[in-house]
Amino acid sequence: MDNPGWANTNDGATDEEGQPLSNSKSQSVFSRVSFAPPLATANNIIEAETDNNTQPSYQRTCSHKLFRLFKLITILIAALLLIAQVISLVYLPFDGVELQLKIFLSSYCVVIIMNELEWWDALRSSPLLWNWVPRGYFYAFIGVVSVEENNLKPSSGALNTLPIDYTAALFIETASWMMFVIGILYILFGLCCCQVYQTKVRENYKERLAERKKIFEDGLNSLEFRQNDTSMA
Repeated sequence: MDNPGWANTNDGATDEEGQPLSNSKSQSVFSRVSFAPPLATANNIIEAETDNNTQPSYQRTCSHKLFRLFKLITILIAALLLIAQVISLVYLPFDGVELQLKIFLSSYCVVIIMNELEWWDALRSSPLLWNWVPRGYFYAFIGVVSVEENNLKPSSGALNTLPIDYTAALFIETASWMMFVIGILYILFGLCCCQVYQTKVRENYKERLAERKKIFEDGLNSLEFRQNDTSMA
């Protein structure tokens, strides 16, 4: 009696439908199954790549840092000019009118510092101090008035011929002319529409911070939901 076809064994024959899997094929299947990455691990990799590629940066751009550096320099020069007014009270002769000018210049230096730090809403809403072109005119005017008011122009044309301490006079004149230069730079930057560009840079930075904050809050909410789900399970 002939054996049925399904009972025949042939080492060289290929596996057909209905026959058991060969050793090599079963090993390849099991190897693919055993080496398949877990679902959680794959999701973690995708989340890590998404975080690295799509998360908004919280760092300021190079242009934003330059604008902030310029404001910092302006604040330092205004502080130096304020100190120069105090020094002029000690080393320079003055009358009643010049004393009032020194008081006004000192108050203007305080206003400049507050304006650059944006501490007062009245200054931020002032067209004179908020727009860079009139702001530059104001700063340059303060510097020129400080030079003229402190009597730093000797008749002989040399600063060391003044009948006062030469170092103090040099400090006062330097601070005054530095404020004048800052005013000119503000005028030039304002004419070149740098203030419009700065506004866009700052708005972009605020949007990136808000988006990053939202992503962080969503992550905390998701983590809290997972912890609650795990505790309930």
